[in-house]
Amino acid sequence: MSTQLHPALKMTYAEKIERAAHKRAALLDFLSSGEVFTTVAMAAELLQLSEQTVQPMLKRLVAEQLLRVDTKAVPFSKTKLWGITAHGIALSPSADPNCNEFRVGRTNPRFLDHHLDCQLVRIILQRKGWTNWVPDKLLRGENSKRLKKIPDALAIRPDGCRVAVEIERNIKSKTRMTEMVAGHIHQMVDGQYDAVYFYTQHLAALKRVFQSVEVIRMDGFCVKISENHRRQFIFMDIRMLKNTGTKLKISGSAIFDPSL
Repeated sequence: MSTQLHPALKMTYAEKIERAAHKRAALLDFLSSGEVFTTVAMAAELLQLSEQTVQPMLKRLVAEQLLRVDTKAVPFSKTKLWGITAHGIALSPSADPNCNEFRVGRTNPRFLDHHLDCQLVRIILQRKGWTNWVPDKLLRGENSKRLKKIPDALAIRPDGCRVAVEIERNIKSKTRMTEMVAGHIHQMVDGQYDAVYFYTQHLAALKRVFQSVEVIRMDGFCVKISENHRRQFIFMDIRMLKNTGTKLKISGSAIFDPSL
């Protein structure tokens, strides 16, 4: 019976140092791009490492004041949030100039699952060649292009098409969906992006609500949605992402790591 060593065990000391530096830089780049904070499970997914490997790295980054940790962000939970500091942003060459530092005690736990869903979708799509990912935190900040409907992210597909990304954990009412669709169509007509991708765990229900929207208001006029408009909206089951090689699984209302 032959045994194969893990590739990391075959590395020289210099190669291990270089690999560790690359992983550190990748995490800081990710957080300073507007993501701001994450969990150990999501950091492990991003870096494609085990949590046992990532934990010491996060602690070293905290000791170096590049990250800070919030141990009480989620009541009655052991979940810790690891966020980038102003020092960490300054030392990240590709940091977005509008990225804010992470502040302990300022995270609303109600939106944590949505934040992590967005990060998981980003990580997997970027592995598939998507680029220029801009999280909603940055879009809400400067909003230089004056988007009236802020999506969860903007990104560019491998074919060069710029798209808006929406993560829908809960199904909206027809009224709210009508407003959302109107906002996206208006911005696509203005050339802000070319399509909208919806990721949800409730695919059939979300499609039904979308199909029920027939008329929207644009510039004070009632406009019937055409089939061309509808083709610009793509609906995907977020649960299918677990079939792309990710270690994370999605179940119920939360992302969890089966190794915990």
